[in-house]
Amino acid sequence: MSRREKLTLAGFATLALVLRALALFRYRFDADEQHHLHVAWGWTDGMVQYRDYFDNHAPLFHLLMAPILGGFTAIFGERADILLWMRLPMLVPFAVVLWATWVIGKKLYDERIAAGAMILLALFPPFFLKSLEVRTDNLWTALWMLALVVLLNERWSPPRRMFLLGLILGCAFAVSLKTSLLVITIMVSALIVRFFKKERGAGRLQYAIAGFVIVPAILILYFVSAGAWDQLVYCTLTFNGNVALTRKHLWVGRAIFPFAFAGLLWLAWRFRATENTWRYFFAVAMGVFTVTLIGFWILISPRDFLPLMPIGAIFVAAMAARARNPLRTFAAIAAVLIASIWYYGDRFENNTDWHTTMMDQALRLSHPGEMVMDLKGELIYRHRPFYYAFESITRAQIAHGLIRDTMPEDVVRTRTYVAQADGPMWPPRGRAFLSENFVNLGRLRAAGQWIAEDGSFTIAVPGEYVILNENGEATGVLDLTPYRGARALESGRHRFINAGKKQVVALWAPAFRRGHSPFHLRDLDF
Repeated sequence: MSRREKLTLAGFATLALVLRALALFRYRFDADEQHHLHVAWGWTDGMVQYRDYFDNHAPLFHLLMAPILGGFTAIFGERADILLWMRLPMLVPFAVVLWATWVIGKKLYDERIAAGAMILLALFPPFFLKSLEVRTDNLWTALWMLALVVLLNERWSPPRRMFLLGLILGCAFAVSLKTSLLVITIMVSALIVRFFKKERGAGRLQYAIAGFVIVPAILILYFVSAGAWDQLVYCTLTFNGNVALTRKHLWVGRAIFPFAFAGLLWLAWRFRATENTWRYFFAVAMGVFTVTLIGFWILISPRDFLPLMPIGAIFVAAMAARARNPLRTFAAIAAVLIASIWYYGDRFENNTDWHTTMMDQALRLSHPGEMVMDLKGELIYRHRPFYYAFESITRAQIAHGLIRDTMPEDVVRTRTYVAQADGPMWPPRGRAFLSENFVNLGRLRAAGQWIAEDGSFTIAVPGEYVILNENGEATGVLDLTPYRGARALESGRHRFINAGKKQVVALWAPAFRRGHSPFHLRDLDF
């Protein structure tokens, strides 16, 4: 590379790192981040994933994050900004993916294209933004790229290479069941290369299988011994599979697949004379993965394409290198990507404070060991009384009668007094129950009810309650006896005769003692 090329690449690489550091602490939190961190925290709290609380992902990512989160919490305690700090470990898979992109790009082309591909990948908005987040897809993508590096290392003996390939893919499978698509991609692409280019592969499939089963087998044995095998199968297979019963359009992908795959085969045949076999293999692999994902996968999102992005960046960098003015072309592409990051990254405004504020309120309003009713683990350090996480696929299964909304009964049974604020993600029955029997305190709600003009109110969750007005505790008569402070109330109707004639509310007493009142919301305290 010329000095000018080196300076240009170094400049964009520095800018990519600056933007990442800026976005790391300012880019808004995704609901999946909160869920994954909550699942990891469950392990640190002595519980077993699937058996004691819900998750529909494979377990390895959470098992690896648990000691990191547990160690951090042991040193610094329960922190409202924990999600910010747990983004830092995501730099490791990010670095692994960039390094693997360099290795593969150098193998397919040369150092210039490998370096350009690393920078373009680091600036590609879907990869840039998703790789910031605490999510299984980052570790999954890193393991996939490591598997490709092993696959390309022809200096190792075929048995050793195939065993390591299988071992890494087995780890990836323990992170995400989408690895099954990656395995299919490798096998189908290898067959296409073999038949169209008349080249034989390394073989030794038995070594790959032996490596693949090690990590999943260890995890299976553990969950069986912990009495969680049935729940693991339900959460990761049955629950996810039931999504197909709630979506009527899936037949479209299956109907298109034969034609899309036929088109892929035609293109593979047409370009079979490609000189570099590995370039040909990866181009075919991108096509196989894409048509298979679209044809058969139930839930499709941009993060599902993360394994393709590094290879795509290599091919884009190679095309830029063949342009009339390669450096100018590369710079133009990088500039467009940076502008896209600025747009899709919300112009780097700080959108993390809303969750930090809610967490700060949660840590003051609830104590360790107390349950809270959140949507899918947003409050990280607290367990839900309702088993399932309220994401879109759960709500769809509730609407189709596949899952019962027992949230009202579960809240009462477990004596849960704190809930997340109202919103459209709650199922209708549970939402109506919370709206009627919990009062707003800002980002969260606590058990209680506004008292009607005739003095009547209802308690749903038995417990200790206080009667408040805007000045503090009210004066009057509660259930025919003078009100002199917090009182234990059973479920059912009650009556308060208000001496001051002011608007009053019955509120879970510990919430008031911990500094909260519906008359003085604390949305922006933090």
